[in-house]
Amino acid sequence: MNKTDQILACRVLADDYLSGRWQKIIKPVCSLNDTATCDNSSTLSDFVRLLASLVPAEILKEDWKPALLSHRTSFTEARLRYCATHLLCACNNLACRNDQQYRYKLHLFCISLGKLLKSDDDFILIADVFSFPDSLVSLSQSIRIFYSAYSRRLRESFPQQMTVVLGMHRSGTSALTGLLGNLGIAGPTDALGATENNLLGYWESTSLVTSSDRFLASQNSHWSTLYRWSLGWWKSAAALDWIDSYWHDLQNAYNTKEHFVLKDPRLCILIEGMTPCLVDSLLQLDFLLILRSPVEVVISLCKAEEISPYDALNLWIGSVLRAECTSRPYSRNILTYYQLMNRPQSILDSFGLNWNQSFMESTLDQAKSFLRPSLYRTKIDNVREPFVATNPELTSLLELAEEIFDCFQHATPDIASISERLNYQWVEILAGR
Repeated sequence: MNKTDQILACRVLADDYLSGRWQKIIKPVCSLNDTATCDNSSTLSDFVRLLASLVPAEILKEDWKPALLSHRTSFTEARLRYCATHLLCACNNLACRNDQQYRYKLHLFCISLGKLLKSDDDFILIADVFSFPDSLVSLSQSIRIFYSAYSRRLRESFPQQMTVVLGMHRSGTSALTGLLGNLGIAGPTDALGATENNLLGYWESTSLVTSSDRFLASQNSHWSTLYRWSLGWWKSAAALDWIDSYWHDLQNAYNTKEHFVLKDPRLCILIEGMTPCLVDSLLQLDFLLILRSPVEVVISLCKAEEISPYDALNLWIGSVLRAECTSRPYSRNILTYYQLMNRPQSILDSFGLNWNQSFMESTLDQAKSFLRPSLYRTKIDNVREPFVATNPELTSLLELAEEIFDCFQHATPDIASISERLNYQWVEILAGR
């Protein structure tokens, strides 16, 4: 990676830091000793170390240590501690509900960090990111969201181990979550019951679904049009209130002292607002992303709900792209509905490896017996051609969705660039409608 590419990568990381996507910064630090993936003295690796040491979860540790970089003489321990002190004071003001001082201290942190970066020639072109007006807004909201979870952790009222199932509606999320429930992974105490559209139950918390739908309604929105939401939706005061209430309701809906599974297709997009508190220091977290052929999903969803094929197809694309992006820095498994129905044992084996857990044969048999392959009726071979004939104007959208489906089934090292390219193609299609 040349110098220009490193600077561009650093600017992206700076935006991740400000937006609370701290797991994307923490994760690379663990692999910095691998010289095959990163030069330990490069601009990028140094910046990763610096930002990782300034993540709020690190700053709040009693044994916090600055990221001393001996080959960068301007990055002295005194200057690093000076920056960190402003951030720590901001957190203390937040704890004391001194909102005005919280904003002032956070502003000082951004200013002092910007000055520190300007003192080194390699980082001059990154320093301005911390001076943008929106940067302070993003960081302020990120820390508020994090601190809400952090204070719950101090009160021992925050999850210890959580598996989140992400997937578009009608993609097999209920079947997957029910499989986990029969495997012994805890579900909600107020689960939504079965309906004619979902004979085996939804395995979702009634209170959490109600909370999400109420929040969407307050924003003049609906789950069927979530794909229209901007990436910065979580920065509002209303979003902060909803996120805080969501964790409160989650505490009542689940036994958070044991491993449990959280599932709701709305979370493909809504969980973006919770990323500041989804860090290793607060909870053990993994994601299961389940995919199903887009044309199968669209036809199934349009039968079950009052939603147009256009909205259903765009919701599939938006949900899958954003769920993949959000879950990328975490431990995750990506599987398909077809695999779940036809090769459940391989799926169960991967869960055992992921959680470092072995299951009794009787438990595995019970979990597999929950699945009903006979309910998998809408299949691509039978429905694609009639769908295209009926909806010719959606051909380009469907072809893009199918490319996304093919690409995301197998994780690759360049998944980020692939996702970016596919998202760009999607926006081009939407803009040309």
